[in-house]
Amino acid sequence: MTANENYEKNGFDILRYIAALSVMMLHYSGYTMILSTNLSDRGANIMSGIRYIALLFPGVVILFSMSGFLISASYERAKTRREFFFRRILRMYPELWICTIVNLGIVCFLVPESLDKSMILWLGTQVFGIANTPDCLKAFATGSINGALWTVFTEMQLYILLGITYPYLKRLKSKYWAILLAILAGLNLACDAWRGGGIVSKLIERSFVPYALWFFIGVFCYQRRQNMLLILRNAFFPMLIVYLLIEAVNIKLPGYYADIVTSILLPFMVIGCGYCLPKIRLKFDLSYGMFLYHWIVLNVIVHFNLMNKLPWYAATLLFLLGTAAAAMISWGLNYKIISSKSAKNMIEDMRLRQIRLR
Repeated sequence: MTANENYEKNGFDILRYIAALSVMMLHYSGYTMILSTNLSDRGANIMSGIRYIALLFPGVVILFSMSGFLISASYERAKTRREFFFRRILRMYPELWICTIVNLGIVCFLVPESLDKSMILWLGTQVFGIANTPDCLKAFATGSINGALWTVFTEMQLYILLGITYPYLKRLKSKYWAILLAILAGLNLACDAWRGGGIVSKLIERSFVPYALWFFIGVFCYQRRQNMLLILRNAFFPMLIVYLLIEAVNIKLPGYYADIVTSILLPFMVIGCGYCLPKIRLKFDLSYGMFLYHWIVLNVIVHFNLMNKLPWYAATLLFLLGTAAAAMISWGLNYKIISSKSAKNMIEDMRLRQIRLR
């Protein structure tokens, strides 16, 4: 069996949804435990348990790790570097722009009296996926207009970096990969040590630097997939046991966003888990839409104080179903865009220009 055949037999479609749900429930459970004044003991225990699991297996780490692995494959499938970048833009930005329009419509409907000229700057930053909240909406709902979007811009930075460096990474020997990953681990720790507020800390938070370790572990696993896939699949459960034991000790370890053990061990576990799960291919992928829209649904729930007006399980169900419905509609609109003749013609034009240049 070839490396490519091994590569195809994975359950990453399942892991995408697990990661998206982890991010969603981390945010929702946190606000529920803070804002709900009538949360029952059972509800509080369930929310606390959900939050514990979401923190134990951070969805953002899972998503970035898978992304490094799968985007490397995407680069190799692309005919040219330009096509790779164009496909990444088509995948990320049209659905983000749809989400921005929906978000704008919601705040215009709910709090039109609060809006001012700062919304213009906000719209400009959303074109590129730069997360920020206009001053006029700092008091609206959660205080963040879409608190999960920082990862979109960070992800795009990593795509650009991969597109530029991938031909060189393919030629790296294992010892140099070890040095590169060690440097990235060091940068993660350095970013954690820098925490002190101010503009530098904000720039670090919005840059790819602290998160690159997770992404490039995924790239490394793809580059060495012929040997790594079998090793990681067989090692997944032993790694999981070690991971849980380390977390059970409850020692405060350094690390940016996640502790350094999570930042190193979990990405390898994610790739191994992908090859322990059954091969399931879903015709549509709502995970990105779930990621984009869950904060908007959360804002609506907080704005109307539904966490206190509804039983905790009803509000939770509303959050999940509302996010799923928004993601499904958004996916349908985005699918029409990326499968349109104009998009296909642009890709074909890129190929023809590249052939002519050669």
